[in-house]
Amino acid sequence: MAFANAMPRAETPAQPAAGPQRTCIATGETGAPERMIRFVIGPESDVVPDLARRLPGRGIWLKAERAAVERAVAKNLFARAARVSVKPAADLADRVERLLLERALSDLSRARRAGRAVSGFMKVEQMASQRRAGLLIVADEADGDGLGKLKATGLPIARLGDATALGGIFGREQAVYVAVARDDAGGAFVERIEAGATRWHGYRLNSSG
Repeated sequence: MAFANAMPRAETPAQPAAGPQRTCIATGETGAPERMIRFVIGPESDVVPDLARRLPGRGIWLKAERAAVERAVAKNLFARAARVSVKPAADLADRVERLLLERALSDLSRARRAGRAVSGFMKVEQMASQRRAGLLIVADEADGDGLGKLKATGLPIARLGDATALGGIFGREQAVYVAVARDDAGGAFVERIEAGATRWHGYRLNSSG
């Protein structure tokens, strides 16, 4: 008789989350600061996004999702969390989206100035074929054969802004395809840009609209 198989298995105790955790005032969920957006109350009782998490004052945290910001504004949750009267701007969710995009584009601009990023399908394809690319960036409207060819490279692909926003980084009217060279001792561009693009795109996808 296989008594061993009939014995109940001891459950593995849940491991505590590593690192500091923050609680979203809109959902009650906890998460790492990197997955949240910090806000502080400004001197004019306004709500100020603190993407770098460096501004002085007590932090108020929300999931990095547009729906969470929209809910916090609509339900006056910032005032409840701060325990003071505050005036969140009606367009706060839009402002956060712009700041997330600008932050990621700023990192991409630094990569371009360092000679670590190129734009234009032929240059992007060449960098990928030479195995020098570490990340491919495409405009939000990218689609069709070009995107399909880049997916076939197996390289990570991130959407970031539209063609006009990407073009401005490279002094062009538009840029649909961008490649960032693999990181070296000069700076971790790939990691920063990919994280920023993922944050921006995830924020936009999680909207209450």
